Amino acid sequence: MKRHFVHTINKGKMLVFVISVFFISCVARKATIQIEDYLLVPNGKEVFGNPKPLTAFIFENNTKNMTIEKFLSMKFKKENYYSLEYSVTIDRNRYKIILYDNSEFEKYFDSSNFSVINLQPDDATVEIQRKFIAFSMVNSDHQDCLADDSLLQNIAVNYLKNLKDEYYNQ
Repeated sequence: MKRHFVHTINKGKMLVFVISVFFISCVARKATIQIEDYLLVPNGKEVFGNPKPLTAFIFENNTKNMTIEKFLSMKFKKENYYSLEYSVTIDRNRYKIILYDNSEFEKYFDSSNFSVINLQPDDATVEIQRKFIAFSMVNSDHQDCLADDSLLQNIAVNYLKNLKDEYYNQ
């Protein structure tokens, strides 16, 4: 009787172990997105005059370069590195580029959704920098230029892609 009882307990332990392994193996890992060049991602910031959240142009940061804030302040001749909005003129039309700071990026897009492609050694990093950079772009009427239904999407994407390339090649 005692032998049978011990044998039953051992079977129970084995059954619990097998079921545990099964459930652990079924837990899916969170898929991440690798950004080859750039991505257009909806549900960014909300701006006055636009009923929907903005679309963002997201790309992987080049941590070997100076920070994006320094680059933009030099390019647009700003007095400080804290500006997050930049006015540009393209074909005589005014636009505003909106840079997402680290906390905004996490709030709207969550960097854990993306994986870094270009790993850089720690000694190559100029400063502690974010892994991804995001911009939104609106016209003078506060319309989202990067939205899928925008007639200005091609202009906005080309401008931001050139800005990204200029930042990468500095």
